[in-house]
Amino acid sequence: MPPFQITEQPPPNLTSADTLRFVTRHAMQPLPQVLHYPPTSTVGDWWRDQIICGDSRVILQALPAECVHLVITSPPYNVGLDYDGHHDAMPYEQYLEWLMPFWREIQRVLVPGGRFALNITPTSIKDFKPVHYDMAAQLRGLGFIMRTEILWYKQTIRRRTAWGSWKSPRNPHVMPSWEYVLVFSKGSWILEGNPADADITGEEFIKFSDAFWHIHPETARRQPFLKSLYPPRGKKNAPANPPSARKTEGHPAPFPEELIYRLIKFYSYRGNVVLDPFGGTGTVATVATRTHRHFVHLDLSKKYCEIAAHRVATELRQMKLPYLCPLPPANRRQHGKSSSSV
Repeated sequence: MPPFQITEQPPPNLTSADTLRFVTRHAMQPLPQVLHYPPTSTVGDWWRDQIICGDSRVILQALPAECVHLVITSPPYNVGLDYDGHHDAMPYEQYLEWLMPFWREIQRVLVPGGRFALNITPTSIKDFKPVHYDMAAQLRGLGFIMRTEILWYKQTIRRRTAWGSWKSPRNPHVMPSWEYVLVFSKGSWILEGNPADADITGEEFIKFSDAFWHIHPETARRQPFLKSLYPPRGKKNAPANPPSARKTEGHPAPFPEELIYRLIKFYSYRGNVVLDPFGGTGTVATVATRTHRHFVHLDLSKKYCEIAAHRVATELRQMKLPYLCPLPPANRRQHGKSSSSV
């Protein structure tokens, strides 16, 4: 680990003992960088608050049992999207079989009463597969308790071209403008925790307990980090990007931050550990940091992990919490004696 110096002091208005405990836990943590698996050391909680790049199934197996309170994830949709480093067009039964080892490891790493929020969307119109039902059956077969299903209404239909039999009952098509968030618990409906660490407001609780969530999907306009993923279009003198290159620039299905915020506040306590085994560009890790939770981010794509690390670092700077950042090379010799103890 390179030598670090403490930068950014906590703002003077931090008076809550709970918030100060969180600051203390993070005060000696370096700004997140991508940890390539396997790490040089697996002593202690090496996985906590880490952006870990590698095979998620292998990394999950290396995590200790009962170390995570909430899992939020969306596996690859298996509809031919252009993910970085993943083939998204398996035969359907193979796809379901491929997911089973993930479900087993998620069950193992969750604490008793821990929650698993699974975002999934029904597949294409012509070859419709009830993947949300099939995944729910898989998880219930493993012993998970299915708590509920949340309807995430995205209102994304703008131009419709797949009507089926137009103005005829012969074979009309229904276009889904929603996705599901299936919520499960491990072994118990109850997640124990300190009541003082329940930070959801009354207004939020009433709003979030209605399972119809109208949340727009992420766009470059709504989230500035997405602008760096896609090349500019329609600008004079912009670098030419062939369509094939443009497709692979960014993550094809990033979470909206509002969706993750609601799940974290509704289903976890402040200070809990939140895991995303298909972490993508780091929305879960970023919002977990913002809401004073620990995170574990796993993804196979080096590009996505680098974006995730940058987003979490930006979040920490905006929160003005004390953190450690690498010393510039010119200063490392001056701090050489003390850096080894940090």
